[in-house]
Amino acid sequence: MKSLIALLKTIYRGLTERNHHFPELVLNYEEYHKVSHVSPLSVLRVNLISEWVEPFSKVLDVGCGEGFVMEYLSKTKHCKVIGIDVSSKAIETVQSKGFEGLVVDVDKEGLGLAEKRKYDYILFIEVLEHLKYPHKVLIEACRHSRKGVIVTLPNTGYLYWRLQMIRGYFPRQSFTHLHFWSINDFYIFLKTVESSAFSSQDRLIYLRH
Repeated sequence: MKSLIALLKTIYRGLTERNHHFPELVLNYEEYHKVSHVSPLSVLRVNLISEWVEPFSKVLDVGCGEGFVMEYLSKTKHCKVIGIDVSSKAIETVQSKGFEGLVVDVDKEGLGLAEKRKYDYILFIEVLEHLKYPHKVLIEACRHSRKGVIVTLPNTGYLYWRLQMIRGYFPRQSFTHLHFWSINDFYIFLKTVESSAFSSQDRLIYLRH
């Protein structure tokens, strides 16, 4: 019954909502990271991610933001987590929490890892859709991860966005998104990248919402 009610609410919002402004008109990431952006969805997402991560793992969180995922994995799974982000403000916050963090623009520099540097897991939590060349960073990440690369991204095929399209509006996710994948689109993207660049030993783990 709860699922049916939630579905009906989504349909109603998709057909009637009149506020068609983008939720994130971000001039730059320094401004964006001046306040916390942890939401109920952030908690749900990190709970799902933690199910894939083994205790005491070494983790690289790409696009770590304020370090919410880092804190969670450190406390609940006793992981050693290092973060990288394009925003110096975000990294200041991460470092103030006692974590190691580096300012890196992965679009320009890649992950910036030494050839033999390895992590058990490398995370891209709501990151790939912001990158110009996400396939290049994924390939690099697979070469530096022992157990898996974990990805989450917005599902542009979500019912709410489909209803908005029917009404003539493109999905209102963010002006900073460069790619818009449905679940099926992302499967095709992964298969294309895997067939051209990944060995059979490389492994991607992907979630979606």
